[in-house]
Amino acid sequence: MATMYDSIRASRELQQAGVAAPMADAIATVVGTSMTSSREELVTKDYLKAELAAVRTEIATAKNDTIRWLIGSQVILIVALAALMNLMKAMH
Repeated sequence: MATMYDSIRASRELQQAGVAAPMADAIATVVGTSMTSSREELVTKDYLKAELAAVRTEIATAKNDTIRWLIGSQVILIVALAALMNLMKAMH
């Protein structure tokens, strides 16, 4: 559950603790700004799920491309070996 930061309350509490009013206001403002910018950088579950789905898709695509390349190279190797065997038979 998100809570709101009350900079006025923070400033008053700092002043009650003995901090000068201008400094208490500045501290409260800096802390509030820091909390706001940090909150904007948080990742939601939905965003994370979408990013993970995209990564899984990229991995699956790379896997399929690798399998196709391996099968293609094996077919070429078999054809080359068959041609070499035919060439050797023709020479005898």
